[in-house]
Amino acid sequence: MKRNLIYVLMTCFIIVFTSCEDNIEDATSKHVYAPDENPYLRTDPEATITTNLEFAAGHIEPQTINLADYADKFLEKMNMSLDQVISGLADGSIVFYNVSVSATWSSWDKTPMTKGTTGWYYNTAGGISTTAQTASIDIDKTAKTFIVNMNENVSAGTELYFNVGFAVAGPDYDTYLRFAFNLSVIDPTVVITSISIPDGDYSSFGIDFNTYAETINTIFGLSVEDFLNNLDANGGTIRMYAIDITDPDNIVWDVTSDYTATPPGYWLDDVGAVTNWNPELVGFNIYAETNTVDQMLYIGRAPGLTAGSSYKISVGYRDTTNENNYFRFIITATLE
Repeated sequence: MKRNLIYVLMTCFIIVFTSCEDNIEDATSKHVYAPDENPYLRTDPEATITTNLEFAAGHIEPQTINLADYADKFLEKMNMSLDQVISGLADGSIVFYNVSVSATWSSWDKTPMTKGTTGWYYNTAGGISTTAQTASIDIDKTAKTFIVNMNENVSAGTELYFNVGFAVAGPDYDTYLRFAFNLSVIDPTVVITSISIPDGDYSSFGIDFNTYAETINTIFGLSVEDFLNNLDANGGTIRMYAIDITDPDNIVWDVTSDYTATPPGYWLDDVGAVTNWNPELVGFNIYAETNTVDQMLYIGRAPGLTAGSSYKISVGYRDTTNENNYFRFIITATLE
């Protein structure tokens, strides 16, 4: 009896083991994706390169990403040189797709290119689009670059996110390098800053224009030196203005007041409106003067003001021959 029981147990063991072995093989076999399936994305944070790009509203310019900068990553994650990856696109051994990302599931998106044969358009949500062309990416296989661009009419504050990547074609697309792009549109025409003016009659704080060289170049296409040389006080076409910001929804450039401080410059009252210095020392609080030699915007104080007082003013610079070229400062000045 015992011998029969042993035989029965051994037979069951063999059956169970064989069954388990079949299940293990099934569980570990790779899924072969059909042409109409979007393959699952195997998560690998180290195979993702994230790039943050800022575009200036009203001054949109395409930005180029050189893939050669990531040659080491291609070798590490795909065991291929960049040249091999680019060549693989031609023979089909490498695919170039978007990546659809969600909180629970990510996959390769095989949607055909919507921007000719070089890339895709995206809508404001970062979805692939043919009609809503908020942003775009192109791949230049000859130059081995990405070209990322935004619609020239896009407004400041727009943000979107999209992913593209290269993968070895099949059976599972697990060997890859992915590029994640975070795009944002900023308003280059506004510089917001806070300063502290030292104690003392007529003392000032200097704001260095060189700190905003990129803004000046974006707006005017000029260096700081050329920008200052083109101010009207030097015979140029760029003028300094005081700006009324008491109503944030109705910003008003003061185009009628003459300079009331050392040109180009103004005396301003407690709400930032243009006023004049007077011997009674009343009715004026802050001066804003552009010094082209020092390349500084000096914000100074009138005599007799109380320490701790704070003033919010705005001054700006605009090309009188092209009023689309301008930028302005919003300055919170606190007295020490």
